[in-house]
Amino acid sequence: MTALARRRGVGLLAAGLVGAVLPLAGSVSVAGSGAAYAADEAPCLQDVIPESEVLAGSKAKTNPPLERMHVPQAQEVTDGTGVKVVVIDSGIREGLGIDAGAPAQSVPETSGPLLSGHGTLVGGLIAGPDGVAPGAQVIDIRVFDKTDADVSQGEKAVTSEGIAAGIRQAIALHATTKFQVVNISLSVPTDDPTLRAAVKDLLAKDVVVVASAGNAGDESDTFKGTPDNDATVYPADYPGVLAVSAAPPPGGSPIGSVVPNKDTDLAAPTLEAISVNANGQRCTFDEVATSWAAAEVSGVVAMLRAHYPRDTAKQTIARLLATTEGSEEARNPWTGAGIVQAHDALTRSLDPGRSGKIERSTAQDRRDSMPPPPPARLDLFGSSRALLLWFGLGGGALMALAFMLRSLSRR
Repeated sequence: MTALARRRGVGLLAAGLVGAVLPLAGSVSVAGSGAAYAADEAPCLQDVIPESEVLAGSKAKTNPPLERMHVPQAQEVTDGTGVKVVVIDSGIREGLGIDAGAPAQSVPETSGPLLSGHGTLVGGLIAGPDGVAPGAQVIDIRVFDKTDADVSQGEKAVTSEGIAAGIRQAIALHATTKFQVVNISLSVPTDDPTLRAAVKDLLAKDVVVVASAGNAGDESDTFKGTPDNDATVYPADYPGVLAVSAAPPPGGSPIGSVVPNKDTDLAAPTLEAISVNANGQRCTFDEVATSWAAAEVSGVVAMLRAHYPRDTAKQTIARLLATTEGSEEARNPWTGAGIVQAHDALTRSLDPGRSGKIERSTAQDRRDSMPPPPPARLDLFGSSRALLLWFGLGGGALMALAFMLRSLSRR
């Protein structure tokens, strides 16, 4: 039995409905309808924490988002083994089949019990038993307690300072523990010089930084978006960061689920993806949300960095962008270049330069580019044929003359 098969054989239980940590209109919001679900539906829910009651887990046999991205075929090439992914989030519960690449860390004031399952859900999507890259290892860096944190009770909310502090911890860790991918399924609506500088220094380590490109708010929010709108979402909007949006099922519309962001690079589907709640339950997602999409793309990036270990971060991103579903079409602010295609990214014959540029051949109508005419055919017997022809003509003429003279001499 392979390592991947053993991972998939780990039995996990689940329950809860999805929520995503993303900002809109100046605040951090939580997506999710809050509807009631039967125990056997086992939805993923960030409010489920380790102390939550353990109900029956999801029995889903298919994972539509991973199938749409052709992840099962990609896993036949690599499962991400050898790659470490830093997850800057709310913390990841241990013992759920998500391999740790280093001891968990946390920024100041977040060292107590886990108060949110958001980070565990993200880690499960990346490298859990049902994740995109189950062979990868995850490094947990906790930077907040929960989205609706009660600051008066000492709970830490999502802030640019917290994300920047987590990035600085990752940079320090890189000196002794090399990692290749950083997932930040968090965002703030305002540019912060401290966060911008931290991201720039992190990118200098030649790691791929993946961030969520922005969820739409609740139904009362009027910011539905048009192609001319451009939401401000950080760190996704910083240069060099791979900004990931979420795609609806085929035939659906992303408007109302995600914000239009002109810095969006690509997208991933999330509805009915499988992860694990913080209480150990196997669960399925019930929404289109960019936190989960960014986690899925981080898993694909881990596979690429495992399969092409000599590629730079820019080359890795170039492979992703050149092979998306829709990469030959015009980019748009909801899905960027298109939906990630993991197997194509791993197997298509591409040769990106170290800077990430892929040269595309173009047809040109130039006379000097036309092939030369074919050489004249060499007739090895040309001169002999001509000589025989003249001999034949001359002989015939002599025979005719002799016949005429013979006739005259008889008279």
